[in-house]
Amino acid sequence: MTPAPSAPQEPTPMQEPVTPQNAGWSNGSSYRYVPRDNGVPPVPPFTPNNNGQGNPYSRPNGVPPVPPPKKHNGLVIALAIIAAVAVVASVVFLGMGMVNEVSPDVSVSDPVTSTESSQDLPNENAPSLEITDWDDNDGGLSYKEIVNRNYDSTVVITTYTNNNSYNFGESGLVESGAASGIVMSEDGYIITNWHCVINEDTGRAFDRVDVTLHDGKTYEGATIIGADESTDLAVIKIEATGLSVAQFGDSATLSVGDRVATLGNAAGLSWTATFGYVSAVARDVYEDTGYAIKCLQVDAAINPGNSGGPLLNNQGLVVGINSAKIAATGYEGLGFSIPINEAKTIIDSLVKFGYVKGRVALGIKGQTISSGMYSGFLITEIERDSAFEGTKAAEGDLIVGVDGVDVTNYGELRSELAKHEIGDKVTLELLRSSKNGRVTSFNVTVTLKEQKSTN
Repeated sequence: MTPAPSAPQEPTPMQEPVTPQNAGWSNGSSYRYVPRDNGVPPVPPFTPNNNGQGNPYSRPNGVPPVPPPKKHNGLVIALAIIAAVAVVASVVFLGMGMVNEVSPDVSVSDPVTSTESSQDLPNENAPSLEITDWDDNDGGLSYKEIVNRNYDSTVVITTYTNNNSYNFGESGLVESGAASGIVMSEDGYIITNWHCVINEDTGRAFDRVDVTLHDGKTYEGATIIGADESTDLAVIKIEATGLSVAQFGDSATLSVGDRVATLGNAAGLSWTATFGYVSAVARDVYEDTGYAIKCLQVDAAINPGNSGGPLLNNQGLVVGINSAKIAATGYEGLGFSIPINEAKTIIDSLVKFGYVKGRVALGIKGQTISSGMYSGFLITEIERDSAFEGTKAAEGDLIVGVDGVDVTNYGELRSELAKHEIGDKVTLELLRSSKNGRVTSFNVTVTLKEQKSTN
């Protein structure tokens, strides 16, 4: 963590400063934020207070509530990402496509949030996902043939967490989840979903990840090579040789009406197969994550536990990685899968570098807040080697603009950052609440860093 610079330049007051009742970013009877003195540990400058106004943070009496977030269409609202495509989840490193709104009390040593690469050097021997062209002029394989071709390259994933409660004086690992995976290489690289190996409640990797093959052999303690929350993709590795490798097909060749099948650990029922058709080829179901990825929509059943498993075309090739399903009451036959063409770049980068190379970052942690008349992204921690080093920005400041564009939440902030490349300079507008409740505005210009993350 980088300490706030001593004797920072006094920010320029807003032209028409407005002092919220009781000052600070939180008001009324909730916690009152006062910038800390040197040596005083940081305290969360907000207190949840669902006051029935649609704003989870308290606001001063007589001040209209902050407008609610932009509404999405009914389809997106209905989406419930099973076991999470993780819109609201763990602490992550703020950068294009990897950021999330977080609590500031998560340990900075959390491997998921680290700003260091998981590998000092890229893995030059890393396998690459190979995509095969295909056509369906011959009508393809039967469903039985499709499934039989993929049993050995589809795996069951079981995750465990440490049980902190004591049973007869002992504690141990407790099974906490089940998912699916796809064998990528003979030597044990396996594709799955981010949420299948990362505990969304803590933002940390599960304490143990086991992999079971179709022949019943189980490999305990798989290594998480890399995991990307924004695309819900991950790669793990087991110490094995001679595995049956999946064949991957060009997902861009799919059309509405094509036959597809899924295979996975549906609801804990290992190697369950379901069948259906492609319903749409480019659904933006990841809208709220800020990372634009168009998904395949299918009517084949995709249930909890199917996550990370293959979507198969009529040639038995993997064309998608199953991740989400509409689970709202009244919705049936709406499953979603990450197209393999879009997944390839992410997967190859995770295998080679341990993170998704080329994304920009600020190097901070924080939380979207709406407090009184102010909304923005609150900086709760400035990482070592952050883009903010050497500027007058400090923990507790509120980011409200990027290059003259207003941002009221982390999604908008990330969208603006995504327009830039590593090394670009951007000007950020920040607000600061002083001890006497006076809110001032100032700008800082930063150079965007590369986002790195370990697992």
